[in-house]
Amino acid sequence: MLCQVSAATSSSVNAAGRNASVTSLMICSGFVVCWSLSVVQFFLSHVGVVQIDFYGWFHDFAVWMVQLNSCINPFIYAAKYRDFQTGVRKMLKKNSSGVSAAG
Repeated sequence: MLCQVSAATSSSVNAAGRNASVTSLMICSGFVVCWSLSVVQFFLSHVGVVQIDFYGWFHDFAVWMVQLNSCINPFIYAAKYRDFQTGVRKMLKKNSSGVSAAG
């Protein structure tokens, strides 16, 4: 028996797949941008081109960018997914009404 999918369902599945692909591309791009300075600095130090100054501004900035990578994914999800936005609103509403996060 063959299963037929309506045009509306097929269109919404395509849109969801496209949205997931764009979100994945945004997350991967953020990862590459945030880690690139640290990786380049590490590579150049290991081939002997530069010596890492662990107290210099460039190293501090590279470490800051790596840490930023841990923070950007929720913002990407919030920008792309309505369900994520709704879940965050519900969570914040519960916490603001005096209910503790533990229970």
